[in-house]
Amino acid sequence: MPAKRKRNPNGAGTITQRKDGRFQAAVYVLQPDGTRARKFAYGKTWAECDAKRRELLDKADNGIPVPTRSAKLSEWLPYWLDNVVQPRRKLSTYDKYETHVRLHLVPGIGSKRLESLSVADVRRFLVQLEKKTTAATAKESHRVLRTALTAACREELITRNVATLVEPPRSKARELSPWSLDETLDFLAAARRDRLYAAFVLAIAMGLRRGELIGLRWADVDLDRRVLCVRQQIQQIQQIQRRRGVL
Repeated sequence: MPAKRKRNPNGAGTITQRKDGRFQAAVYVLQPDGTRARKFAYGKTWAECDAKRRELLDKADNGIPVPTRSAKLSEWLPYWLDNVVQPRRKLSTYDKYETHVRLHLVPGIGSKRLESLSVADVRRFLVQLEKKTTAATAKESHRVLRTALTAACREELITRNVATLVEPPRSKARELSPWSLDETLDFLAAARRDRLYAAFVLAIAMGLRRGELIGLRWADVDLDRRVLCVRQQIQQIQQIQRRRGVL
């Protein structure tokens, strides 16, 4: 008579033999929403079933979600934001991703399950979103969805990223009409008494963007080189203004 197999310790799952002769393993695993649920695996032999049980336990120990059923995008996307994006990306990136998830992805395609999401589903969603908003918004939502599905592939929730198979919308480049030298000098002359005049000069002379100007601190300034360069730029502007009779 063969010896009875030892019971697995608590939390290590169980293996039983079904009436059809197959073996069934049951293990509690992590779900995409952070809860735990019982997951079943099957094998023709006890050893095959035990190997699947150990694989499920490894994923549970490493915090990898193993859905008992295919998770919906509305379940996966918030989990991805909180557990993948927020700990590793800048706050501004998280805020941008969260906005697209909340306003566009969840309402538009959130009811689809990860495993059943198709190329056609993604394409229809992007076409509808572009009609409601802009091509640029649809293009950014496509990028957020593609990034989220890439993370789902890494966690082995899906086998392929269908968003990579869909061409993103093409947004039209904005037509820029930069100021001429005369227009720039007229602006500086009109803004000379404004409290932000120094910022205007820096923006024009150094090509700084608004966010870079606002974030400037004294620690960022090289008084031996950069201030001298700015001063030279200001002197050149003033010389041109004097020749035009502005000063």
